[in-house]
Amino acid sequence: MRATWVLGAGLLLSLSLPVQATEPAADMGGPLPAVWKEQHLGFSYAGRTSHYSCDGLREKMRAMLLEMGARRDLKVSGLGCSSTSPGLRLEFSSPVLPDSAARPRRARHLIAVAARFEKFVLTSDAFRNFGIADCELVEDFSRQILPKLATRGVQADITCLPYQKRGSRYVVRGEILRSLPRDQQSAAYLDAVAP
Repeated sequence: MRATWVLGAGLLLSLSLPVQATEPAADMGGPLPAVWKEQHLGFSYAGRTSHYSCDGLREKMRAMLLEMGARRDLKVSGLGCSSTSPGLRLEFSSPVLPDSAARPRRARHLIAVAARFEKFVLTSDAFRNFGIADCELVEDFSRQILPKLATRGVQADITCLPYQKRGSRYVVRGEILRSLPRDQQSAAYLDAVAP
């Protein structure tokens, strides 16, 4: 009788609690067979409002690439560090859906990985060290790098006012293909490729 009362009280309590509208990021569908695609890209930043040192620009770019699902072994090198508009050389791997016509330059370029499309949002976030002053950087990232990643449903609302930080805003959202955590890889990959 007591167990029934506890179970009933727990059920009533759970029904009375507000339901949170946030879904876990991993709830975007089942795992997909994917491959790590290695990319070598140049990135040029020509912002007028915020100027970055090479180290500062490297760290911001590294944070954005990791947020977008790049593998942790990425390399970000500064170019033109003595100028007011430094650039970057990016070497990173990110998950993409397999393409039977793709021919890797090296064997490690197209390594199999289980992945899933997950929601992402790039916006001003003090916790991630991104503020309104980074508006032009996010705008350049959205134009130059984001199209090279496996995304879907990307929407960008970016208004960067040159030479002033007030009035600028940016929100870039959509879904990005991210690899599953290492402990879920083998089982998820087998499920994804099963007929």
